[in-house]
Amino acid sequence: MVLTYAASGDSFRAEKPQLWSPGQFTNRGFDLHPDGKRFVVLKAPDSEQTAAVNKVSFIFNFFDELRRKVPPGSN
Repeated sequence: MVLTYAASGDSFRAEKPQLWSPGQFTNRGFDLHPDGKRFVVLKAPDSEQTAAVNKVSFIFNFFDELRRKVPPGSN
């Protein structure tokens, strides 16, 4: 779940929580990037999937590549 919040002095106001992403994620934790803007979580396998997952995909510089393929203003 994710929600928007505001904190000022001693007050804290939170909006209604919303679903962050469909699907289930493992409870093995997450890892936060040093810049504090990105993180990684492990998606839980589908209930029908019984084979062991032995592959992890990393996507580096995703937004740089996206800007290269679709320059700003070209939409």
